[in-house]
Amino acid sequence: MVNTPAENIGEEADVFSRGSLNLTYELIRKKDAELALTVRNISHEDPINVNSDPDKNRNSDFFRVALDSFQVRAVVENLMLQDDSEPGRAILAKVLMEDWMKLATKMIADLPDDQKPPIH
Repeated sequence: MVNTPAENIGEEADVFSRGSLNLTYELIRKKDAELALTVRNISHEDPINVNSDPDKNRNSDFFRVALDSFQVRAVVENLMLQDDSEPGRAILAKVLMEDWMKLATKMIADLPDDQKPPIH
């Protein structure tokens, strides 16, 4: 069975849920408050999956992330630097880091061929 675009919305590399954006904010805000606010502000925009159900979980709203490559790199680096003394936070940071790395990979793939980094 083929999924409709609405069912695939959370599978696009540049689409993040409100929950993911808020967790990213919480995990990086002590290390880079300005970047954390930029990430959190994305979730204050209109979600791309408009649902009129007032009882739905707001953390399942999805937003298209349009940060520049330096910001995405900074998010990944901040998530990498999470304190391992709190295993739960470290696991969340690792999962989120993978999502942000998918976005970085998509951003590189979307570059024109003459702007892509050389493959070694």
